[in-house]
Formats: sequence, structure tokens, C-alpha cells
Amino acid sequence: MHALLRLAVVGASITALTAGATAAPRAATAAPSPDAGLISAMRRDLGLTEAQSVSLREKQDAAITLNEDLTNQLGDTFAGSWFDPADGVLTVNVSDPARAPEVEQAGGRARVVTRTSAELDAIKGELDAASEQRKALSATAGLASWHVDPKTNSVVVTVVDGQHPVVLDALARHGDAVTVEHVAQAPSTTKWMNGGERISSGGSLCSAGFNAVNPGTGKTFLLTAGHCVSPGANVAGEGGHHFGTVLESFFPHWDHALIEAENTAYWQQGPYVQTNDGYLTVGPAQDLPVGTAMCKYGITTLWSCGAITAKDETVQYQGKPEPVRYLTRNTACAEPGDSGGANVAYTPAWTAEGMTSGASLVEVDGQKRCLAAVGEQNRSWYYPVAKALEWYGPRFGVTLM
Repeated sequence: MHALLRLAVVGASITALTAGATAAPRAATAAPSPDAGLISAMRRDLGLTEAQSVSLREKQDAAITLNEDLTNQLGDTFAGSWFDPADGVLTVNVSDPARAPEVEQAGGRARVVTRTSAELDAIKGELDAASEQRKALSATAGLASWHVDPKTNSVVVTVVDGQHPVVLDALARHGDAVTVEHVAQAPSTTKWMNGGERISSGGSLCSAGFNAVNPGTGKTFLLTAGHCVSPGANVAGEGGHHFGTVLESFFPHWDHALIEAENTAYWQQGPYVQTNDGYLTVGPAQDLPVGTAMCKYGITTLWSCGAITAKDETVQYQGKPEPVRYLTRNTACAEPGDSGGANVAYTPAWTAEGMTSGASLVEVDGQKRCLAAVGEQNRSWYYPVAKALEWYGPRFGVTLM
């Protein structure tokens, strides 16, 4: 993954976290105000006052709506966007200068760029295709991740120090359409967590993500990270009580899994995500733009917040035959014990964003910590729940509770 510091290093690790379908709240109607945990976490993690947090949220909500409108309005000339929390303005890239006034008139900041989204997606597609090679030394060996970056209007490719992936030679023809970054080492995976609410399967411990239901049959399910569980495996909740069986699980390439609830006499489920203060009621799945503030809950780092910094990133985990695709990078702190759990955003109601997949970590006093522990910006990833539902919806008729 990105920027794996080598002070006392570990690679970016897939971690484990808790939220969602553990025992339901004792009083579902007593969920705390959305502001309670959000404002506290934003003040702590983003360095904002309460007034600044409220203002940021209002500007972000307006930017999200504007982004949706302009994406449709600009069509093929739309070349990416991002929200700047410093001034609360949405910047929209356009490949046709004649369309820039439309952005400005709508309240956004227009930037004319030379490359369209289609051109950049095609370059990223070359990397994705190269990574499909199932050879000991594939063309992408030595890469940590890659994604389309609207801010640089390029494809950002992250290379592990000391490596020269074969594919870089082929990418050279694209010139400055490709931006190369370097990290100390490639990401690795872990599957453990300690304490707090959890799910366990086959000796590995991970966290619940989002509860789901088939409205037609009434059957209930749980979404979590694919690397946490195996197809057909039994899954237990806190205290070792049986929860259900894994219907499908995907990792690498994707990182999501669906568990069918079986012990419904014991476990209650609802549209809830745990916070430090209790529970949040979470609405539909979203896939929000770069710059959006978001939060996550994990049994190790608990409730932490950050912002989306990249979308649709492909990440090459250490020792895996192929990378994980479609990941969203963010700056919330995630550490071992946080994988599989819920990432959410407030827009202006709580919405589901994804299940934690991994993070760049450093070793501090013998413990794996997020990069903030050494004064660096966190780099964490989640798998979009909207993308997971594109698969499980048609197959099992599921939607979020």
C-alpha cells in the first residue's frame, strides 16, 4: 500500500474491526444523536471545533449533491472531482474548456485538464489487466497499489522501494499521465483482534460490518471483509455463540463476504453500527467523492474519523497472487483488530460506505500502529459496501437493513 514507513516498520496490514451485527442494542430507539459521536471524533481526529465540524458537514453535504448533479450534466467531459475541506469547495475537472462556466455557475470550482476520465481509466485498466497474470513474476510484481487521482489528473502508481516492476517500462509512453510514488514495503495481511465485540471463524477473529436482509424472505445476513472468513465456514459472535454460515467470500481481487444469520433466536439485527457512545442508525449504501469526511469503528482504535483520499484503488497485498480492487483510501486510523467493520459518512444522515480492508502501519513499542502514531497522515482502505451489494443483491436478494 502507500507510505509504509520504515522507522520500525510493518507493511500495510489488513486488520480487523467490530460493528454491525453483534447483539443488537438493548433499546434500538435510544441510539445517540448523530452529532454526539461525530462531533467528538471530528474534533479529535480532524482538529476542528464544534462549530467548524457543523460547518464542514453542511458544506460537504452541498458538495455531494453538486457532485452528483455535475457528473450527470457534464457527461464525458467530467474528469473527476474532489472536495476541499479547507474552503468547503468542490473542484471539478473538465476536459472541455467550454463546459467550465457550467461548473462555476453551479457553485463549484472548475479546472480544465488535458486528460479525460476515460483516458486515465484506460491506463489503470492496463495495470489491472497486467495484474491478472498468474505467474510467479507478473508484470506488476513490485507494485503496492494504483488508482486514478483527480488532483493530479494522472494515474498514481505506488512502487515498493528497490523494485522496478516490468509494467513501468510499458507505462513510460504515457509520460506525466502516470505519477510514481514509493513506499518502504508492500502491504501484508493479518486476521486477528482482541477484546470487544467480534466475530470468529476457523481460528481467525474479525469484525462485523453491516447487517442486511432479504425483504422478500425475511432472512438476515451480515457483510464483512472477505479475508476474514472462508466460504461454508461457521461464524460465531461475542462469547462464542453461533451466528451463521458464510455463503460467499472473496479475497483477493475483492474483499467482501456474506454470512447468513442462523441463530436468530439469540442474535438480533438492525441498521446499527457501534460507536464509543452506543449505536448509530445507518441508512443506505453510498460511494462518496474524494475529500468527504468519514468515520469508522474498530475494536482496537474504536471510533476514528478522517477523509476519503482516493477511490477505486487497486492494492497489492504481500504474498497474494493478485491485488484487491475497488478499494477506497482514507485517513481514519485503523490498526490490527479493525478489519471487516463499518466505515460510515454523514450526508446529512448516516450512510454505509464500506468494510475496512487494510492500513499502512508502523511498529511503535512492539505494537502495530496507524501512521498518526509517528506524526504521519493515516492511510487506510475499505471495500465499498455499494460494490459488494452489486454482487449480493442479485444473487441473494439482499439490501442493507
